[in-house]
Amino acid sequence: MTKKTKIKIGILVMCMSSLCYLSLSPIIADVAADFPAVDVSLIQLIISLPAFMSIVCSPLSGKMIQYIPTRTLGLFGMSMYLIGGLIPFFLHSNIWIILACSLIIGIGGGILNPLINAIICENFELEERGPLMGLNATFVALGALLFIFVGGQLSRFGWHYCYLTFLLTGVYLAIVAVTIPKGKSKSVESSSQGSGFEMNPYIAFVFVVGFLFFVFQNAYNTNSSIYISERGFGGADVASMATMANTLGGMVGGVLFGFLYKKLSDHIHTAALAIPAVGFLLASFVPALGSVLASGALVGFGFALYNASGTLLLSKYLKPENNAFTVSIYLAVINVATSLSPLVVNPLARIMGEDMLQRFLLSGVVIAVLAVTALVVNRKHAKA
Repeated sequence: MTKKTKIKIGILVMCMSSLCYLSLSPIIADVAADFPAVDVSLIQLIISLPAFMSIVCSPLSGKMIQYIPTRTLGLFGMSMYLIGGLIPFFLHSNIWIILACSLIIGIGGGILNPLINAIICENFELEERGPLMGLNATFVALGALLFIFVGGQLSRFGWHYCYLTFLLTGVYLAIVAVTIPKGKSKSVESSSQGSGFEMNPYIAFVFVVGFLFFVFQNAYNTNSSIYISERGFGGADVASMATMANTLGGMVGGVLFGFLYKKLSDHIHTAALAIPAVGFLLASFVPALGSVLASGALVGFGFALYNASGTLLLSKYLKPENNAFTVSIYLAVINVATSLSPLVVNPLARIMGEDMLQRFLLSGVVIAVLAVTALVVNRKHAKA
């Protein structure tokens, strides 16, 4: 096994762990039943706190990469998953301990997400990054499905058994320890001094489009089940089919990213916007179950392409010494955008009407405008 193959395995294993906290999603109702005096909104923080801490810790991770070897940071982040995930199995009678552990899990995620991109840039040339970043999206989805499935099965024995899914992160930690090389690459060591945040017109464009895209693409995740119920297509079982279509679309997008990047180069950015725009508009103008499922697959496909293309374009056009911290800020920005999605999309869609369809229509139109803008900007940038 070559050194680069080992590093790829370590990177993909870290990707599989990045959404480990989703394993806790099946137990929220059971936790609420065990803590009847606690507000349900507080219970729901078990899931939302890890995402929030990722927003806070991503920029810190970008700075720490300048001073701490990436392997050391990776092992620390994986350890946070393991510690935060296993404590509630033993100490689950106090909601504040459980919430504190969700914060610890979030610290792990905030450290690892920018770190994955930094390890790729340290060890792989630009032409090698495209396929690997596409695989990242696929393995993130695979990891999430595995954690959710195992968590659901273990929760049958009692909700706190769900936390045993985090034993998987212990296995992943061991794999990372033997696959990711010690220390920094020479390029990072020689350029770490003075590294920081970089901004120019094109990078600003990537940031702004990324923010808007993540605001509006998340409308599918937050509204698909309501849309399906409102249209009389079915209940939770059918809504889960839409979620699965969205996830499978993302997995296919991740697998095909490297191939598409070779064909489209920077215009992969445009395609990543155009495809989910078509998906949203399809569900808007053809309100049938099949179109909703197809919409989910297209939105997931475009989401995977955009996830990979955004960080790839940044790594391509940033100075190497500024890549880690700038990408960490970018990741924080798009996580904020995802969190704000309902607060932005819902009020704007109500201007057009109260029908849930309006939220899909609005998202499709906005993302289509972004796709046209990306086409124009990337053409000009390629000629510059």
